[in-house]
Amino acid sequence: MSSLLLTLPSGVTVACTDTGSGQPILLLHGVCMSRKFFEHNIDGLARSHRVVAMDFRGHGDSPAVEGGHTVPQYARDVRALIEALDLHNIIAVGWSMGSFVIWDYLTQYSSDPRLAGVVVISQGPSDLTQPDWPYGIADVPTLHTYLGLMQDNFAGFFAGFVPLMFKNAPSDREQAEFVTAISAVGANAGSAIFADQTLRDYRGQIAEFTVPHLLIWGRDEKVIKFASADWLHEALPSSRLEVFDDSGHCPMWEEPQKFNALVTEWAAQRPGRTSPAS
Repeated sequence: MSSLLLTLPSGVTVACTDTGSGQPILLLHGVCMSRKFFEHNIDGLARSHRVVAMDFRGHGDSPAVEGGHTVPQYARDVRALIEALDLHNIIAVGWSMGSFVIWDYLTQYSSDPRLAGVVVISQGPSDLTQPDWPYGIADVPTLHTYLGLMQDNFAGFFAGFVPLMFKNAPSDREQAEFVTAISAVGANAGSAIFADQTLRDYRGQIAEFTVPHLLIWGRDEKVIKFASADWLHEALPSSRLEVFDDSGHCPMWEEPQKFNALVTEWAAQRPGRTSPAS
């Protein structure tokens, strides 16, 4: 996968792929993952759009960096990347934690008209299991256990996690490649962002997001409970829910042709936003 190394005004360097032309589609990956998980989508989407796939700071091919491993900082990094590449009328696609980054972007920059639409892949408004939110991936004690396992054996933790992300288990080669790509972030930065994103809760902001949302969920989702999709579909002012029957947590990987066609079709209907009157 081709990489462009882009140094942001903060001094942090991030890796991205920038290919194709037309309305931009910005691909944002999940926690501790990388843009590798969009390998089946970049070329297909680039037939009709400019596609920018970013590795968050310290992830994938982005150089390691101390500090800044929070969802709000990743959102500020996205803002800097958008400005550096002069992107407008963007369809922002967030897979898993990438959706949190988009929602935090919308929270910090609510008046920014450059986001024309948001695609959420397999992510509810919170990953923290709470008395009033039973749809998370972990409560606080379980999160502590996960962080300990990640510190003890980061690659081993994700070797156990990766098969849960798919309806059909990846091949041995794919499994090894996924774990290698994930391990690039390292145990310390990986544990920091995993903890930060798990403790985030966007339920209070969701109803304020007027930008149209496309929600994509795998029928065989084992990571993020399907009830989260129903909750979002009801809470968002403008949303469409599409279910992929032959996918788990990674419908863009398991059903790429369907995914690419759906996102391309939906993006074509998004004319963009104008700045509100000041």
